[in-house]
Amino acid sequence: MSEFWAGLLLGFLFGVVGNILANHYWDLLARFRTHATATRLVGTWTAYNMQGGVVDSTPMEDTGPTLISAMPHWWSANSGVLQVSGQHGSGPLVRHHSGTLVIDPVCPRLATRILIYDAPTPDEVVEQRIIISNDFKALYVFQVLATLGLSAYRPAHVLLKAE
Repeated sequence: MSEFWAGLLLGFLFGVVGNILANHYWDLLARFRTHATATRLVGTWTAYNMQGGVVDSTPMEDTGPTLISAMPHWWSANSGVLQVSGQHGSGPLVRHHSGTLVIDPVCPRLATRILIYDAPTPDEVVEQRIIISNDFKALYVFQVLATLGLSAYRPAHVLLKAE
């Protein structure tokens, strides 16, 4: 085998391996950055109403704390997916919900929240758009228009992190 063909074969193999390693590196870096954002959102959050762009000074009535937890490993494919749980109402009218908060890997200050209510109707599902504040202490929650017969969520509100 001539030196030309050996060089061509080695160059091709090194190029393929290098491309795979570079793509894997960038993917892992994106997962690490998304998980870093996700871990900053872990904790207990309290809901507040917004009136004309101003956050109320008192928490929303009949809402319990919202708990957010992250995945334990930054290298997993779902490193930017957080688990969310909370409740609305009081007494016999308590409605528990759980779901996910998915951070956008391209713009980590944007997220989508999907809530699934447990009772009284387990098929009630709500989608929300979230904007994360600069200091990661406020989540601005906006309704998504109803689709496929699902009702739109309440007006915009804010989740503030409990210290």
